[in-house]
Amino acid sequence: MFVLVVRDLTKRYGDFVALKGVSFEVRRGEVVGLIGENGAGKSTTIKIVVGLLTPTSGSVEFDGMDFFRNREKLKRKIGYVPETDSLYEDMKAEEFLKFFASLYKVKFDRRLMDVLKIPNKTIAEMSKGMKRKLSIARSLIHDPDYLIYDEPFSGLDPTISIALADFLKGLRDKAILFSAHNLYYVEYLCDRVVIMKSGRVIYEGSVEEVRGLKTYIVKTENGVVRTNDVDKLIEILKSERVLGLDVEVRRLEDLYFELIRR
Repeated sequence: MFVLVVRDLTKRYGDFVALKGVSFEVRRGEVVGLIGENGAGKSTTIKIVVGLLTPTSGSVEFDGMDFFRNREKLKRKIGYVPETDSLYEDMKAEEFLKFFASLYKVKFDRRLMDVLKIPNKTIAEMSKGMKRKLSIARSLIHDPDYLIYDEPFSGLDPTISIALADFLKGLRDKAILFSAHNLYYVEYLCDRVVIMKSGRVIYEGSVEEVRGLKTYIVKTENGVVRTNDVDKLIEILKSERVLGLDVEVRRLEDLYFELIRR
């Protein structure tokens, strides 16, 4: 089981500290969403993980190997998509993907284009959504173990976003880390979430744990009681005349805004 381990990352720019001891893990077959406000440190973390930035301190490991000591070897295990697509606009889609396949010294497989429904047209003529699909295809061309995506759904219409999310959901032989603002896609796609604020991790847990935080709203003759304690709920049901009972299931968005406001 391969795993990405990020430990105590800090990043300083002069007196400004962008990251303050960021730590988390991503395992094989797992999708982890990195979320937070603008300036929380998501993109800085992503860029360090893929080797575009060097941390002031801390470590990144892939498969138990230090990334910065084995950068060239480990980069072949990573498929990366930046927040802004950087494509060769004068190339056609198939030519573009064949070029990257040649760089990685792998055989080009046109099925990627078929699965993602990418037409073989000039990139300059493509919509933003189609260009995003092409970037995803490029990141997969060498069959990497790890997919690291920075805002993969940014600026896409809902139809293309859902199609991409469903495609990524099917890649269960990979370990996927992506940053995002849209919490709907994070909750739909992710197994776990890492919430950042001001360069720190303020929450890490499974999406199921978030959904499992239920609040019971009990209306009795003496008033309304809100509780997430099942024992207390049972006690109320036994001891008081209950006029109504509702269950409120917390969503990721509720937890996110609760933590950010603190």
